[in-house]
Amino acid sequence: QTYTAGPGLALAIPDNGYNGTQGSMGCSTIAVASGGGGGDTVATATVQVAQSHTFVGDLTIKLFSPAGTPITLVSRPGVVETADDGNDTAGFGENSNLAIANPLTYDDAATDASEQMGKIPSDLATGDVICAFAGSPCSYAPSPGAATPGNLGSLNGESKVGNWILCLGDSAAADTGTLDGWTLTLGTTPVELQNFSID
Repeated sequence: QTYTAGPGLALAIPDNGYNGTQGSMGCSTIAVASGGGGGDTVATATVQVAQSHTFVGDLTIKLFSPAGTPITLVSRPGVVETADDGNDTAGFGENSNLAIANPLTYDDAATDASEQMGKIPSDLATGDVICAFAGSPCSYAPSPGAATPGNLGSLNGESKVGNWILCLGDSAAADTGTLDGWTLTLGTTPVELQNFSID
């Protein structure tokens, strides 16, 4: 079951505004209704994000489930954070870029952690686009950094019904970006039918 917001959202990520709270981020909501086959209980989740940004090390991206569970998809690649508060005294991190034409997928099954984006298989130069240059991957496993531990599998067993919110924060001035669109793909646990016999 796939749910999409965008393309064309043109949602600006607040520059240098991230302080660890959801309110300091630019957010987009996808409302998921009951039904659609397979039941309403989450069994798997992946997220694809199409966005631009000229310094990926500025970025923190979180997914919030309808139950309010926060999953940090990426937390300032290249920065060793001591707290999830956007404080740039921890460093500036990876300097490569993201482009709308090269969306990234966040998937627990991905080989590489999102903390490594822009560094593998080789260190991208300033201005190079992740997922477009030097064989850099387009899929990453979530890395929570100093935020609440957990990955997309932490959502298993929750209800899919309600508002799913993707939020993007920026922790340094000058470099900016926008969210063009995102896709949430959910696998669900089928409803178990019970058999009854009538004597």
